[in-house]
Amino acid sequence: MDCATFCVLALVLVFVLAVVIGHAAAQEGYAGQGHDKWHRGFYSTLERPDGKGSCCNLMDCRPTSVRSSSGRYEIKKDGRWIPVPMEKIIKKTAPDGGAHICAPDSNSKYYTADEVFCVVLPLEM
Repeated sequence: MDCATFCVLALVLVFVLAVVIGHAAAQEGYAGQGHDKWHRGFYSTLERPDGKGSCCNLMDCRPTSVRSSSGRYEIKKDGRWIPVPMEKIIKKTAPDGGAHICAPDSNSKYYTADEVFCVVLPLEM
């Protein structure tokens, strides 16, 4: 294998790993992950169900994972599962059909670790 072929293969491998790692981080619901992709066309349109304004304050919305457990929903926020407050669910479908959370970073000094502003459930939920 010549050097040029090796370099191309190495670049392809680095690209694939970056995509896989980025996707995995987004599915863990980490603050800031995936926000830019959805902000203008989706997150900026979301209003809090409690009437306190927008769900999105700069970087607090992101794609994530959701599961059903004992008749309740749980959502990944910053890599850990938390219960979904039913009053925080927005009846809107995301462009990708997936789950999204708008919430401050779990390490925020202004909010509790489980604070959630809004949740968008996937189509199949």
